[in-house]
Amino acid sequence: MTQQFMNDSVIIERYGFAAGSTFEDTFSAVSLESIWFSIVASAIYVLETLFDAFKEDVDAKIATAVLASIPWYHKISLEFQYGDSLVFDESTQQFVYPVIDESKRIVKYAACRDLGGMVLVIASKDNGSGAPGPLSADELAAFTAYLKERKPAGVLLQTDSLYPDQVRVNLAVQYDPQVLTPTGQLISDPSIYPVEDAINEYLNNILYGGELNKTRLVDAVQGAPGVRDVVLGTVSVKPANSSTFEPVAGNNYVSVSGSFVSNELRNGISYVLSI
Repeated sequence: MTQQFMNDSVIIERYGFAAGSTFEDTFSAVSLESIWFSIVASAIYVLETLFDAFKEDVDAKIATAVLASIPWYHKISLEFQYGDSLVFDESTQQFVYPVIDESKRIVKYAACRDLGGMVLVIASKDNGSGAPGPLSADELAAFTAYLKERKPAGVLLQTDSLYPDQVRVNLAVQYDPQVLTPTGQLISDPSIYPVEDAINEYLNNILYGGELNKTRLVDAVQGAPGVRDVVLGTVSVKPANSSTFEPVAGNNYVSVSGSFVSNELRNGISYVLSI
């Protein structure tokens, strides 16, 4: 403030400051100008302190409030600790774990869906190879009890944990005979089947709880080495709670279990020199 005061052209003209003058060299600590600046600075400091205190009060209120949105259900699903009990925190009015233990947080994948009057939570753990796998019956029972304690009263909740939906595809691939064999093997490394690998990679990279898209499936195959063209036939799926494969109607299919895994890919792919 003092620097701005000393640099103001009107003030310089009225006071007749010499070039290079500073506030401290020009005015004493008990001058009227110094006293006014001290009052203004003190008032600003008090106001900022009050704003900081108000912000802390608002943050504390927010911390005790629960917005039971779909992202919130997803967040608390990943916070589940198998083998621990929740305790009620009087300061936040919420059920929490007294000790956070990441090693007990077995739910690595979660998808939450608003079914209209009910919230569906699908959860999976790591199957040991970096892919989703179902919770055991005991784990699912504990997870369900945990969510019932944390959710707002009156909300209907359903939990599921299933094996991945199985996917079968029927497609014709026009291949480059300089790169692939008639059975889809990479000539430079017969242990590799690029089309099958591309399909599996696409299925594995679908966001947990997401949907299979036929167009993106074809795009994935088109990007495989040695593929010149693709004609997609039927795509059939079998959720874990179903006994039969059913063809996908339309271009998209939302997983029942939250994830996908291929089934008998090699039997559904034909390799041709022209389409």
